[in-house]
Amino acid sequence: MHVFTLYIGVMSRGAGKDVVLTLISTLISVGLGILFAVGRLYGPRLLRLVIGWYVEVIRGLPAILQLFIIYFGFQQFGILFSPLTAALIWLIAYGVGYAVEIFRAGIMEVAQGQREAAQALGLSPYVAMKRVIVPQAFQAMLPPLISFAVLQLKNTTLLYLVGYADIMYQARLGADTTSQPGILYLMAALIYLILSLVIGRMGAVLERRAAAYR
Repeated sequence: MHVFTLYIGVMSRGAGKDVVLTLISTLISVGLGILFAVGRLYGPRLLRLVIGWYVEVIRGLPAILQLFIIYFGFQQFGILFSPLTAALIWLIAYGVGYAVEIFRAGIMEVAQGQREAAQALGLSPYVAMKRVIVPQAFQAMLPPLISFAVLQLKNTTLLYLVGYADIMYQARLGADTTSQPGILYLMAALIYLILSLVIGRMGAVLERRAAAYR
């Protein structure tokens, strides 16, 4: 119990940092993912190739290697990122690679008749995409998007490796100074589990509301 009361404060603050970082990186990744998905589907051939290669690289390289390349690799060229900056850059870069495929699959699932109906109404491709296709695709993509948000939260468990003072950083730091490190890791696990469940519940609420407007 002494270990719990001693470290719950710093680990809670670390949890707050992870939540904020997850929220920011997820929102930016989703926004860029929509743009990149449209570009991959309807852009010029060169743009489609570039985005396609980017997605393959992000999905093919181990996550920890990507983080190390950003934080340690750029130091070789005199570019120094703070742990927070490196963490945010990596989470966004990683997130975009997955968000692109989520939105691409969702857009492709929208019935061809919806596109033809938008054209028949005289809507421009941009307006049709904004008003007709993306809203319908977004409803279908809510479940994978919620899973994506949980994935981004789990990715923050790697950030202690570059010195970002989050939950795992505090747990690892405390584990070196206490005779009961297992309690700290159990605390970290419980915090992550609670946060993941909260995200899941919020996603379920969004799904029900989206279904009500269909």
